[in-house]
Amino acid sequence: MARLLRNNDYLKQIQSDNLLQIIESTESFRTETEQAAQAEMISYLAQRYITGEVFTDTTVFDFSATYLGKNLIEYTNVTAFSAATIYTTNQRVTYSGSIYKSIAGSVAHAYNAAEWTLICVDKQLYYAKLNANEYNNSTTYVLNDVVWYGDKTYTAKSESTGNLPTDTTYWTAGSTYSFTAAYPDDTTKWIKGDNRNQLIVMYLIDITLYHLHARINPRNVPELRNIRYDGNNATQNGGAIGWLKRVASGDVTADLPSILPEQGLSIRWGSNAKNTNVY
Repeated sequence: MARLLRNNDYLKQIQSDNLLQIIESTESFRTETEQAAQAEMISYLAQRYITGEVFTDTTVFDFSATYLGKNLIEYTNVTAFSAATIYTTNQRVTYSGSIYKSIAGSVAHAYNAAEWTLICVDKQLYYAKLNANEYNNSTTYVLNDVVWYGDKTYTAKSESTGNLPTDTTYWTAGSTYSFTAAYPDDTTKWIKGDNRNQLIVMYLIDITLYHLHARINPRNVPELRNIRYDGNNATQNGGAIGWLKRVASGDVTADLPSILPEQGLSIRWGSNAKNTNVY
């Protein structure tokens, strides 16, 4: 299963010392519990949303790797600057928590800011840029319009609305869009920032922390973790679980990639099935 979170994400909600205590300094406790929490969220969201696009891998950048549109990476693991090294033009180093590129190379000596260009802070997030506008089910497309959908680009054969790019009546066969050998500061390929849904990130951390506490002592989970998990009441109408229940029932529409019908409008989930809405 993909891993959406980074270890640093937890520091928004819990201090590192406290986190180390509840995972007992055993990283596998965190990752296994996180995967279970992710599966718990997917069980509520899978009816309405493309969970494979919501819970994607956040990986460390690799210059030799092949990337698809929207792939999210963390730019890090660059060699640390050394005063004993002779650097060449464009060579990259980390120094004082940031990543730099050599302007014109240098002989071996102490760090000199004039010889380096700042790229970004270490562990900066970037996501892969699309090569076409993302498909929108409510947009009317005309001949030769190009869209990105499901890792591929498609070209319209004729005017249509609400017909998925996989429908060869209206679209040409898709071609996979990917790239390799492009550094994150290449703005033709990458966008600096975090394209994850931050509400999903927050609730995934909440659910994981709740279960990590429950693993230690299920009868003594801190009240804050109970509240953030399900509202700390018998009806579970608050916290992460309360939100997921409302999304599953159709009372809340999340800003997530929706499962689209082959043609036309989608049916609203929940008890009022006769109402139709475009998501």
